[in-house]
Amino acid sequence: MMTNWKLFRWFTETSESEILEIGDEDWNPPIPESSFCNTEPVTDINSTTMQRSLCPWQWKLNHDENREPKIISEAHCLCRHSRGSSGSFCMPIKRQIAVLKRIRCNPTTGYYEYSRALQTITVGCHSVLPRSQKASSLTKLYRKTNIIEI
Repeated sequence: MMTNWKLFRWFTETSESEILEIGDEDWNPPIPESSFCNTEPVTDINSTTMQRSLCPWQWKLNHDENREPKIISEAHCLCRHSRGSSGSFCMPIKRQIAVLKRIRCNPTTGYYEYSRALQTITVGCHSVLPRSQKASSLTKLYRKTNIIEI
């Protein structure tokens, strides 16, 4: 029973972790873009979240037989540029989730053995302004006291 509690705590701790920021170079835009990307967002009272979104996405199932959970819903950005006239780009929002990876079957017990792991998935898409220059490394901003220079 204690093992279940440790596993539950680990899943809970990893689900409360921060959202990851990925660099522009880490993202490949969807090809080809949906015609939906060329339409203006609709904001009337009956509009859906997808119709109002500047950076719409669709859900796809990520399936892996050697992982628990075996199926994870993952967002995929439909557009490279934000809808509307902002001139912004659509970027994925990444998050790490706790999973169990199957490593082998124990020959004595006949049960599979699993190891804890973190998997990065896309949970949505958001609109970001383009950079006016290449961003500097964050490590250059930190001092020994972990204070960011601005």
